[in-house]
Amino acid sequence: MNRSKRRARAFVPGHITGVFRIFDECGDPLHCGSVGAGFSVEAGTTTTVTIAEASTTTVTVTYNGHVIDAPVTETVVHEMMNDYRLTAAVGVDHKSDLPIGVGFGASGAGALGTAIALGSLLDKSMPLESSARYAHRAEVINRTGLGDVLAQTVGGVEIRTHPGGPGVGRIVRLLPPDGMRVVLAGHPGIETKSVLSDPDQRSRINDVGDRLVGNLIEQPSMASLIDVSKEFARSTGLMTERVKSALDDLWGAGYDWSSMVMLGDSVFCFCKDSEVDAVQEVLERHWNKSEILVTNVSLHGGGLT
Repeated sequence: MNRSKRRARAFVPGHITGVFRIFDECGDPLHCGSVGAGFSVEAGTTTTVTIAEASTTTVTVTYNGHVIDAPVTETVVHEMMNDYRLTAAVGVDHKSDLPIGVGFGASGAGALGTAIALGSLLDKSMPLESSARYAHRAEVINRTGLGDVLAQTVGGVEIRTHPGGPGVGRIVRLLPPDGMRVVLAGHPGIETKSVLSDPDQRSRINDVGDRLVGNLIEQPSMASLIDVSKEFARSTGLMTERVKSALDDLWGAGYDWSSMVMLGDSVFCFCKDSEVDAVQEVLERHWNKSEILVTNVSLHGGGLT
């Protein structure tokens, strides 16, 4: 490896899940994951990876200027460096629109951006699918996500029909709603790892998710995605009081294409551009203004910039 520092940068969209079913009891993380549905958003994460020659591999991660403990990013780096039998001082800088821990796909975006950028430094010809597999594995190993990376690799609105990482899982893409904005509101409160580790919650999620994802696969449309997301939120018992109250207000005001973000103390709402201000006013009754994000569906997945 060249002694001078080398740098690469990638952008990955955020991702919102509306409904899912867990498939994580398998030996190979690449074959674990979830089925379900959601959409990628233009709000996302730009990741810059810098590598310099060193006798051992070290990883330093910053998120919006703050040094953080980032086990998912670190897993990506160590697995990739080990596979290429290289060592380096690796710096990973995430600049993101996405708050951590609210269900907007920040973990998957950081993992995938790291894998894409580092992959380009290790092997200029590395296919996106190969680098994305490292990100998916890291999410599954750390129990921080099951389907985000697969979706964030392709972008758009998706139904994940078969579980697994890139190259294993399968996706059906839906046409995004024409001329609609996406308004998100989110606060930390539901930890993905704790939900994925709770037998009762897992059982409830899988019972409901099996039926609803099956319904969506039979009738694949944006309207069906919204409908099954609403029913999933109601039937799983995952809704917080804040989410229940906010959704009642949104639905009562006629913003029917709204539901809970999985997994977070968070909601999403599709609305016309002319309705954004009114939707924000509704959400500001329940979240701080700084916790509300206005964006669009991202038609593209992650890639180098």
